[in-house]
Amino acid sequence: MIPLSPRSRAALAAASILVPLTLAVPAADAQARRSTGRAVERPAAAAAQGLRVRSEALRRGGYAVVIDLDANRLYFAKGRRVLWSALVGTGTGLRLEGSRGEWDFSTPQGAFHVVYKEREPDWIAPDWYFVEHRLPVPGPGDPRRRFRRGLGSAAVFIGRGLAIHGTDKPELLGQRVSHGCIRLSNADALRLFHNVQVGTEVVIVGGADLEPVSPPPAAPPARASTRRAGEPPPRDPAVVELEGRATAELLAQLDDELVAAAFADGGSRWPAVASVLLLRGIKEGDDDALAGVLTTAGRIGGGALREEYATFLSDAYAQGALRTLEVMGSLDRTTRAEVARSIVDASLGLYPRAPADDAATPWPTKRAPRDILDRTSQRAWDALHLAEQDFRDERGLAVRGSAP
Repeated sequence: MIPLSPRSRAALAAASILVPLTLAVPAADAQARRSTGRAVERPAAAAAQGLRVRSEALRRGGYAVVIDLDANRLYFAKGRRVLWSALVGTGTGLRLEGSRGEWDFSTPQGAFHVVYKEREPDWIAPDWYFVEHRLPVPGPGDPRRRFRRGLGSAAVFIGRGLAIHGTDKPELLGQRVSHGCIRLSNADALRLFHNVQVGTEVVIVGGADLEPVSPPPAAPPARASTRRAGEPPPRDPAVVELEGRATAELLAQLDDELVAAAFADGGSRWPAVASVLLLRGIKEGDDDALAGVLTTAGRIGGGALREEYATFLSDAYAQGALRTLEVMGSLDRTTRAEVARSIVDASLGLYPRAPADDAATPWPTKRAPRDILDRTSQRAWDALHLAEQDFRDERGLAVRGSAP
């Protein structure tokens, strides 16, 4: 991996922007949205200042996803800090009636939690899809209901039939175009996939004064599509291109992209690069890829960039605890401690309630009993245990027994 220059290190350490989430939406913007049904383009920080969010996770400084139906924008936040935001597509508010039932295509307000998440998921079409397209409604389990990769590059499911997922129609983002789900660009959907864990809070606000709208037509493609009917949409070409690169090249690019993220607000592809390396390290057994993702955390410094990057480390551990411990144990003591602290802080920050010594709190050491590990992995487990003790001490949590 290419070492960072002092200027680059300073840039990464300074990547920190605070955005309040408690001010009122300007009346002119609200009126414009009511009359058009579309988002009013505003800078992300200005849009975030219009949100009133009730979130236990954010109140205590944890992570949460906030979706503003008025602005058609998603925010991934930690406490009062917006880590990133993006335009989304939300429900049209239209209703559909048929002999099989009635459906309301609104995106509901309220507090939700991540139920599960999946990469490149198939979409199982519900009855309304066939009613809407005047097609015979097939029975449960019929293969005609399955649309391969129908939810884009990734989907985060939040219950009540709702998901935050990718789309092959990014030109419609920022508008009310869906049947209730929240659409993101494929790049942002994959980013969110790594940011959240099961249980992470999702708060949907706004939408009280919006009238039903007809979705706008999709922009015509740049060239005629060669995809046959029923053929799945292609995988994200940017991810496919990254997957074709060598690990050493990707690690060098990760450093470059993180520096770019520190110097400029937006435009960096570090989440996509980190995603490819993370999955290569966990699923394909590439030690260099996983070690590179883990050790990079110690070079970022503080601020918003580090807080988001820590969620990728937490996701690596969630997807492969034994594998992550194996690679962590081979790192030097200082780096191992830094990685352990990032995993502990992010894992507990993504938990929607205040951590406690109970069965529900996701203390990382619970994922792998120490006595089943080899000596190398035990070193990593011990580092996690020490990080958990520090976390408890800083928050005045009582400790039951010698280990969580």
